[in-house]
Amino acid sequence: MSIHSFKNVISFGPEGNCMWDRYRQESKQTICIIGVLILSAKLCRADGHFSEREEEAILKIVPHETQQKRSLIRILEEAYNDPNPIEHDAKNLKALLEDEHPEFLEFIVAALYKLAHTDHVYSEAEDEDIRSVANIFGITKSFFDQAEDTIKKYFIKASSSLRNKKKENVNA
Repeated sequence: MSIHSFKNVISFGPEGNCMWDRYRQESKQTICIIGVLILSAKLCRADGHFSEREEEAILKIVPHETQQKRSLIRILEEAYNDPNPIEHDAKNLKALLEDEHPEFLEFIVAALYKLAHTDHVYSEAEDEDIRSVANIFGITKSFFDQAEDTIKKYFIKASSSLRNKKKENVNA
């Protein structure tokens, strides 16, 4: 992907009014990390506060060198104050990644879910934000949720079959 087409993928608003535009000159990998930071900060904002514990959890998610910590915190603060809704940023990150790394998108949703529980306050607003991000990323149910549903359906069908056979034997 050329730099020119890369800019077009993530430039959604007027120049300078969007965090994505401010960082569009960075590498794709860096912008992905910034996207994770933005989504994380906005999720933490959803329950009305951004605790030190949440900040520490975010910094554990994002690989970085010690000297980069202050820059990451600055990006978190910028994202926290950004007026765009979390959906705006999820759409930008999804557009950037296209369909190249679905497992990374699943990782982001899982990290957001874990982050929402970090402060021991899981609000309805956080739940809505995580569901919105997952929907934008095209994540409906995880493999494990699908497997669990399949197993439940199987056992419901099997137990129903056994009940019917017992009824047949009693009536015979």
